[in-house]
Amino acid sequence: MDAQNLLRRCYLCKDLNRRELADLARIASIYRVNRGKIIFFEGDPASGFYVLLSGCIRIYKASADGKEYTLHRIHPGQMFAEAAMFGGETFPANSTATKDSVIAFFPKDRFTELIASSPEMSLKMIAALSGFVRDFNRQIEDLSLKEVSARLASYLLRKAEQSGCPQVTLETTKAELARSLGTISETLSRNLKKMRELNMIHVKGKNITILDPARLQAIANGERI
Repeated sequence: MDAQNLLRRCYLCKDLNRRELADLARIASIYRVNRGKIIFFEGDPASGFYVLLSGCIRIYKASADGKEYTLHRIHPGQMFAEAAMFGGETFPANSTATKDSVIAFFPKDRFTELIASSPEMSLKMIAALSGFVRDFNRQIEDLSLKEVSARLASYLLRKAEQSGCPQVTLETTKAELARSLGTISETLSRNLKKMRELNMIHVKGKNITILDPARLQAIANGERI
């Protein structure tokens, strides 16, 4: 695998020039992980951070009784575990591959040496991370302040905006989507059914088409169904 070409697709590297990209590629370890493989457990030493190049990664917490809650789903081009590397000694959550994936690992010591020697490179990376932080903050706000119907409406509108069309294709099972929205499958299904009955959406298999974006936005803003 050509590390430099793979990293070029990552939003962390989108503003880097050819020399900076080559410097970053030299310290990266790129490898494949099979679906279901644990990348790290909560409490493991945070010796570096990762960038997902292809596939899908789930970051989650697990309770003592075995219940799991998805904190974030990582898609190609996104980085993960960076907060633990810069702000703590251990990973605060678990990580597993939900699809066969290719990931790049950057060791903490070599990465910090690299950005210390090139302040311009570090500023470019910080700017590239702003979108990810904004999306994550929005997710936390939704989980903290909104009802399940509002979280679901926000999710559908956000995915439609990202794809540039009114159709959203679910990339996970409904059970996994429910966990990421902080609810259970039955509650998610009830809300999807009610939105469908009110002609806000059309559901066919894994495809959900938004029929009434204005009403869905009102639900996302807190209006009850």
